[in-house]
Amino acid sequence: MPCIIDEMQRRSDLKDAVVIPAGAARADFGYAAPDELHLRIAAGSGPQVGRQTPVALDPNAPDSFEVVAPRGSSELGEGVQADVNVVFLLLGAIALLAGGIGIANVTLLSVLERTPEIGLRRALGARRRDVARQFMLESVMIGMLGALIGASLGVFVVVGVSLVQQWTPVIELWIVAAAALLGPAVGFAAGALPARRAARIEPVEALRGG
Repeated sequence: MPCIIDEMQRRSDLKDAVVIPAGAARADFGYAAPDELHLRIAAGSGPQVGRQTPVALDPNAPDSFEVVAPRGSSELGEGVQADVNVVFLLLGAIALLAGGIGIANVTLLSVLERTPEIGLRRALGARRRDVARQFMLESVMIGMLGALIGASLGVFVVVGVSLVQQWTPVIELWIVAAAALLGPAVGFAAGALPARRAARIEPVEALRGG
């Protein structure tokens, strides 16, 4: 029975071929078994079909078949997601570095502007560690405030973009908590040097300079 093929988008080499049923090929031409088997599968099911097809064709010898299946969409998505995560980690590290430098500069400028105040406190009996503790606390508070503002803006941006694109927002709470805790840690590290410099200011020189 003749067969008319209206499209050959996947197998353009069939334009000059003659297609006959498998039963006619075995009866008239002694054809034992096909050399190739082509399957039309759903998008993303390539890995699963590749694993199950040899077992379905011959459970006793599935290794005798060579299967070529397209990669699943999940594998491609995981690869893209991994690259995006690396990019965001690099951007986050740069932002943390810039934030730490900014906190250090602000704290150091505060130390320079408040040198007479530091000298007066030292003259009234404040110890070096009391002065250092004050500036460390201020630096940590700045880092905490910046982290809370940044984490809040990040959550609002994710939810806003998801609503506009009609996506389902997925937010890991531990990431938000880690971001809020990372700010004080950066502030603590950035304020160490300015606090140490403030603690070394001598009362007489500070009051004389003021």
